[in-house]
Amino acid sequence: MIRPMSLRGAEHGRTFANLIFEILLVAIGVFLALWVNNWNEERRHRAQAQAALRNFLGEMETNRRATEGNRHYHDTLARELAGFLQRTKAPSEERFQKEVHYEGARPVIYEHTAWDLALATQALSYLEPDLAFDISKVYTLQNAVLTLENSFLASAFTRPTLASGDMKDLASALAIYLGDINQQEPIIVGQYDKVIPEIRRALSAPAHAP
Repeated sequence: MIRPMSLRGAEHGRTFANLIFEILLVAIGVFLALWVNNWNEERRHRAQAQAALRNFLGEMETNRRATEGNRHYHDTLARELAGFLQRTKAPSEERFQKEVHYEGARPVIYEHTAWDLALATQALSYLEPDLAFDISKVYTLQNAVLTLENSFLASAFTRPTLASGDMKDLASALAIYLGDINQQEPIIVGQYDKVIPEIRRALSAPAHAP
């Protein structure tokens, strides 16, 4: 003869089932909360990355125009200085003004605010590694050119050099500086031409949900 389940046993079964159900609800709630939190974090990181890329794009385009705008002047000036120094006539200031169309060293003041901001906000870590590396290389090249420019300006335009009527020292310093600059400018423009399209592609790529 089968005995019917006692009321206490049935209540115990329902309590156990409720406990399992509550645990499942808590687990699902925690999972959903973590998923929403991760989704919000991913969206925030993606927004930071997009903002950084827009800043990089605008800054690099500005720096590229400035660099490209100086290249013809620097090439021409280097040739004129070479001719000035090679001639046997005394390198006087009058000769310099007549033979060399010097309009200043025209150093490029490279913008780097986007780079500084990206470092401060750690936005570089939200970019694709290869793109972040190429962007970093651009700013490394810019710093190399800035160091070269600052070194030249600090050494060439000293009081003894400017006070002397002999322009040979200034012309020689300019020629050496321009030789280096004319090597660096095509390299940095080439890097701009590589990275700027990469940034544009990254900006136009559809966002992927986590």
